[in-house]
Amino acid sequence: MNLYFECRMGAAGDMIAAALLELFEDKQAVLAQLNALGLPDTVIKAEPKVQGGIGGTHLLVECKGETEHPGEHRAHHAPHRTLAQICGIIDSLSAAEAVKAHSKAIYQLLAAAEAKAHRTAVSEIHFHELGMLDAIADIVICSYLLETLSPQKVYCSAVNAGGGSVKCAHGILPVPAPATANLLTDMPYYISDVQTELCTPTGAAILKYFVNEFTNTPHFAAVKKVGIGAGTKVLEQANILRVFAFEESTVAELSCNIDDMTGEEAGFAAEQMMAAGALDCFITPALMKKGRPAYLLSVICKAEEAPEFARLIFKHTTTIGIRKYLPARYTMQRTLMQESGVHIKRSQGYGESKEKIEFEDIKKRALEKDISLFQARKELQKQILK
Repeated sequence: MNLYFECRMGAAGDMIAAALLELFEDKQAVLAQLNALGLPDTVIKAEPKVQGGIGGTHLLVECKGETEHPGEHRAHHAPHRTLAQICGIIDSLSAAEAVKAHSKAIYQLLAAAEAKAHRTAVSEIHFHELGMLDAIADIVICSYLLETLSPQKVYCSAVNAGGGSVKCAHGILPVPAPATANLLTDMPYYISDVQTELCTPTGAAILKYFVNEFTNTPHFAAVKKVGIGAGTKVLEQANILRVFAFEESTVAELSCNIDDMTGEEAGFAAEQMMAAGALDCFITPALMKKGRPAYLLSVICKAEEAPEFARLIFKHTTTIGIRKYLPARYTMQRTLMQESGVHIKRSQGYGESKEKIEFEDIKKRALEKDISLFQARKELQKQILK
């Protein structure tokens, strides 16, 4: 299973957590597990919420019986925790070591972003809003849910950062706030006409840590479930974050045009692809601009192996660019059988069935008896029918 975060209205820790929670069948059981983690003075709840006519889940983190509300900044009155203090809280939880490691790594990202914004050392950082228990809870919850779901790969859209300004412990800051902007480095995001902060530092840090690839065009072979996390702010657009649990195309097709290699060199490259475990590799004659004869090299491989085969194509050919496709496939169920010493490939599906004698067996018989492949095939077919 893979996950895709759609962040058209930004990303906040509670929205990410709520969307992930919706992917579980028994949400109450998961909430009980989250509350058993031992976050101090904290109760985690979830409630249905409608934003712009779209129903989703809103996550509530009550700290000493209180929840945070939009525009309310309690950080002035709350203890300002250091990174070491926050890591101490995380280490005290009744959670798997992987969950603790994820949570502390996310706070390391936050600390580095804050230190860069304030031009100081990470050891000097004192978290204000981000050091509050509900912020710690959001990060721990997301770490727990993602570790439990264990997706093969996590994708994310470009992130809507919002616009205007935001009020925080340091005053009124432009959107994205300096620490958030630092976290969004190397991540695709955009400023919109929604005049509020849509992407929080917590949301940016969680995505930066867990996302493997950013894309606005995910390839959904089959979407299994959609989780919707509803934000707190009521805006003109539906303030939601969606996460799609989906199966990705199982194969990738890599292709490139080559006009400066000999036939022998192209053939050698194709041999190397098959030797490396490609599902298939073929070369198609092509005519390029200015009438230049060329080859179209196509490699079909398992989707997760595409980066390795791209490396091999660059290694064994002269190309400087490769196209990647993730095609959906119709395939018959294949089994390899052995009857009377002959290997037979049988395929079934869609109301049809086919069978084929393995070529190596036909070739072996032809060489042993010094007969043609056609005669060898007939003999093996008779042998099977006996």
